[in-house]
Amino acid sequence: MSLATHWMGYLTFAAFTLISATSGAAAEPSADAVTAARAAVAGLTPKDAGARYGQALGAVEICIGAKVTDKASALNSVYSGSDLEAFKAQAAKIYDAWIKVKNCVRQDDPNQCKVIMDESCAAAIAEIGPAGTAVPGLLDAPPR
Repeated sequence: MSLATHWMGYLTFAAFTLISATSGAAAEPSADAVTAARAAVAGLTPKDAGARYGQALGAVEICIGAKVTDKASALNSVYSGSDLEAFKAQAAKIYDAWIKVKNCVRQDDPNQCKVIMDESCAAAIAEIGPAGTAVPGLLDAPPR
């Protein structure tokens, strides 16, 4: 097994563990948060909602001052059974992509990593931030 394969497996496991932990018994979301989450993703498949949740978790990793909202945290409570599994799998996949961005290393042009991070954060805020165009209110971020 190559080192890259080992770390890829570890990162995928870590992402799934993080996403599973956020859906566990830590603190049950309020009824208002669950209602808001359900309304926010009413037109999305569980996979698409999972992608937005993974985007929110990933953005917190690299976007300075970004925080996941109660609405985003409550998304785990919206689904069950195979829908919840599809939600978690897609969230882990997207979160993993954000971790790859966070760990970006370009020997020939280190500035390119910074640009990728900045553009990813701007897109996340535009799509899932307070006035987001895709699923507003999943990410709280300071104004730029």
